[in-house]
Amino acid sequence: MFKNSFTILLILASGAWRLSAADASDQQTGINRPVTSQEIDQLKQEISDSSSSNVQGIFEYHAENGDLNNRLDFLRYGGQINFRLKSETVVYFRAVRTSYMTIGGALDEHCLNGTGGVRTSLSEAVDLQVEAGGGRFSTDSSTVNALGTLRYKTSGGSTIYATASRTNVEESLLSAAGIRPVFGPFAGQLVGLVMDNRAVGGVLVRLTRRFDVSAEGGGGARTGHNVDTNGFRTASAGASFNFIAGFDGSPLSLMRASYGLNYYGFDEDLLGYGGASLTDRRGRPIPTPRLGADGISPLASPGHPGVGGYFSPQAFESNIGRLELRGRLHPKVQYDVSGFVGAQDYTGSPSRLASGFFGSVTLRLSDRFSVPVSYGYDNVGPFTQQSLLVRLAVQL
Repeated sequence: MFKNSFTILLILASGAWRLSAADASDQQTGINRPVTSQEIDQLKQEISDSSSSNVQGIFEYHAENGDLNNRLDFLRYGGQINFRLKSETVVYFRAVRTSYMTIGGALDEHCLNGTGGVRTSLSEAVDLQVEAGGGRFSTDSSTVNALGTLRYKTSGGSTIYATASRTNVEESLLSAAGIRPVFGPFAGQLVGLVMDNRAVGGVLVRLTRRFDVSAEGGGGARTGHNVDTNGFRTASAGASFNFIAGFDGSPLSLMRASYGLNYYGFDEDLLGYGGASLTDRRGRPIPTPRLGADGISPLASPGHPGVGGYFSPQAFESNIGRLELRGRLHPKVQYDVSGFVGAQDYTGSPSRLASGFFGSVTLRLSDRFSVPVSYGYDNVGPFTQQSLLVRLAVQL
């Protein structure tokens, strides 16, 4: 599978595209690709980085297609408080509850997560973000998540960055929360609850006021309970051109076109569920009291994925064109829309279309209240997925 909490839709490399778009409009953003949760993360940070401290209410709904094992819908809600200690430093604390839902409620789980962090400027050219947190799952298990990003911006507007992170892989119930089979090779043991551990570095070079190029590379490993450690590599390169990059308050302040080449690959194919499957060999649902009696091998072999519950091809490649529009329709209404289209190839599948859309609207109800709403859809990887995020931000 290929999803991420906006899904973990990792075309991992097109990250620098959005970074360069941010530079063009003097907005700080994270590393992401054309249409993902990380684009939503930009919206979160813009609210957090407002001129005063604020409190946010969070609501997110994610849906996708797939069979009983592969499909994972989830509902996430909670809150975040951002304390601005001084003009260059924001300290934040976030608490959310995530309900993971399978088809027909065959086996649902949940997680409570608390995370704290700080974003600060070490100098006019250097920014730092560090955060750490933990999650407690209904499968009687816990995880630790973390993030660290260092970004250096040159006098010419180019950017160099490095990021290390540890995040939950929300691609199936097995990878997101884990499953405890009653029978079979894992009887009474937790299987899954996969964590993504990675380090990436990249550079964006502004060649002219309108044109820039970027590159990113990195790697890491995914680990889980009774799941093989699975190493991976990522790389990307892209170029972007700003047809319009004007006043931020205008109806169309940014019109930006990008093209990127992306690659990543895993050591093993672990999109399997043997020993913890919700269906048997014939695809028939297994009752919860009989979990583990699926008769499917958990071991990876040629043509047979090992247990892991996440999309992990030996090679994934894509080439994608993207167009973004940004502006203000009204002094209290700001929008940002983008779409991408291209081709994707991955191990075991012929080349096919990759496409997606992302849109966000921020309604400023008053000087203190604002409501950012975002929606995204894409078909990257073997499944399609979509997410809706709504926030209520209140200035303190």
